Amino acid sequence: MEKQWRIVDVLRHSRHDWLNKIQLIKGNLALNKIERVYEIINDIICEMQHETKLTNLKAVQFAELLMTYNWQPRLISLEYEVLGEERDLSLYDEDLTQWSSSFLAFMEKQADGRQENHMSISIEVMPQGTNIFFDYSGTIQDENEVKRWLHNCQLPPSIYLDTFDVHTNEMTVLIKIVFS
Repeated sequence: MEKQWRIVDVLRHSRHDWLNKIQLIKGNLALNKIERVYEIINDIICEMQHETKLTNLKAVQFAELLMTYNWQPRLISLEYEVLGEERDLSLYDEDLTQWSSSFLAFMEKQADGRQENHMSISIEVMPQGTNIFFDYSGTIQDENEVKRWLHNCQLPPSIYLDTFDVHTNEMTVLIKIVFS
């Protein structure tokens, strides 16, 4: 079960994230690295645009999972992007959150804390449905176990596993939501 965030916890983590970003800008300004400052600012703008698009999908639990994932000590760092038009995914929120939480928890067990492990999630919203790509790079301790988990995972009726490709240090998984 994921942590239930209190408002004060959310504000504390958000403030900490913003202070880190401001300190990064301030440090690069002190070193007169103006181009780097512009890169950092553009990265922040892009991140905030994806966060806005994510929250506009109205999949509140799923958005919370992705937005707060890195706030706890993890063996995997996570980033996400939302591509395409806004769409109301509230009907799929619980199923999407449950499957994604299970998958991320499983992958945490596959990751090695001595290596850098990263999961990038791309949410592609289209008129006929939504594609969600999980792109992992890092340690996979047992490729066959990952393949077995993906073959046997219980997907809710609204979501289906389209494809996956698992290798020693990388993996891609595509799940889809098809709109009725």
